[in-house]
Amino acid sequence: MRAVLLVAGAALAVVLAGCALRAPPTHTEVVDRALPSGTQVPPAWQADPAAGAVSNDWLKSFNDPALEAIVAEAVAHNPDLQVAATRVAIAQQTVIKVGAQLLPQVNAQLGARTTDDAGSDSRANSTIAFASIAWEPDVWGRLRAQRAAAEAGYEATALDYEYARQSLAATVAKVWILTTETRQLVALAEDSVNVYSELLALVKIRRTAGKDSDLDVADTGASLETAQSNLAAARQLYGETRRALEVLLGRYPAAAIEAAAEFPPMPPPAGTGLPSSLLERRPDIVAAERQVLATFRQQEAAELALLPTFSIAVLGGRVGNDLFNLLRLNPWLASAGIGASIPIYEGGALRANIAIATAEQAQAVAAYGAVALRAFREVEDALANEQTLLERLPFEQRAAADRATAVQIATVQYKAGRQDLLWVSNLQASQIDTDAVLIKLASLQRVNRIALYLALGGGFGTAATTTGP
Repeated sequence: MRAVLLVAGAALAVVLAGCALRAPPTHTEVVDRALPSGTQVPPAWQADPAAGAVSNDWLKSFNDPALEAIVAEAVAHNPDLQVAATRVAIAQQTVIKVGAQLLPQVNAQLGARTTDDAGSDSRANSTIAFASIAWEPDVWGRLRAQRAAAEAGYEATALDYEYARQSLAATVAKVWILTTETRQLVALAEDSVNVYSELLALVKIRRTAGKDSDLDVADTGASLETAQSNLAAARQLYGETRRALEVLLGRYPAAAIEAAAEFPPMPPPAGTGLPSSLLERRPDIVAAERQVLATFRQQEAAELALLPTFSIAVLGGRVGNDLFNLLRLNPWLASAGIGASIPIYEGGALRANIAIATAEQAQAVAAYGAVALRAFREVEDALANEQTLLERLPFEQRAAADRATAVQIATVQYKAGRQDLLWVSNLQASQIDTDAVLIKLASLQRVNRIALYLALGGGFGTAATTTGP
């Protein structure tokens, strides 16, 4: 018992003398190391200097209940997001596993045996009951550094999961807008077929009257056939976008889902915040910073592995058998000990581990810089596109109105014999093309707005999480 008390006292002294971990790099230090020399984060966005608070509920700004419903369905059932959720669960258990090394390991052994001698009536009985406690005091902080690395890795994984949720919501919203676009293009293609069918019927009547030729009939027939081919292509594209949306929702790709007939209204201008705040708000950037911290702790643990490690073990129990009884020996046993393991020669493996951890930290810092610069570009691109699309829209709207008026006038003049068929056909084709451009432009505005929301790191319905699902 005295030996056990001595071991316990020594263990307490070792714990109290444990070394503290190094201070991790600050956010500013990580940014300075990650960005190339001379690269400065501007105080405002270049494409849109006006700044406002970034919304954490951008999905509701579209005022589209159907869109909100399919996003919720995708978050609940998308297989890729479920894979990301399991990564968070694995990372969480890894923290527990690594942290368990800091705690004493307690084990017990129980057993009993009976031996009968077939040639006599003798019988031998034996029992064993032992409990052991083994512990590696973390004198230098190596185990604490490993646990801190696992915790930072878990936080990075949880943040990656949150960004995966945001990306999925944005992707579903984009595809929903695209399905509405393709549905409108199908309707436009159907109108085009009807227009050319009516025009062909008119040309045939005029040919019978001697006002048009067989060439006019053939040319108009070719235009109708082209319109019918375009309609088939539009329907094919509509089916593809619906199947893509159904896969995102976790459904079978049967092209059974129906898109909205009209686009949701454009939300008011988005708040953009400041470029520097993006580094602390967008989940994938914060995850990359947590990964830098994880590699910092891994490097620290690799360096501390060069120092001696200590172990403490206490064993106690009872062994009972006939021999002990015959010799009148005490069946109760107890032992305690302190050990040390000092690395002397391992062929350079420990130094190689340090070099590997150092390179991995440099790799994580460079990856953080790449993620940050890509995020800045995505925001600047979306802001610039926002302005360009806003400028283009009134031109295309006026062009569509002018085309429709021109077609009406030309058709009246053609029926009156003042214009030829080619003139009407060309104007009709231009009107259809302009209407298609207007549909695509309206779709692109909304898709770009969703891309801006995602690039800014704003949530789509609930507050962002840093702890995973």
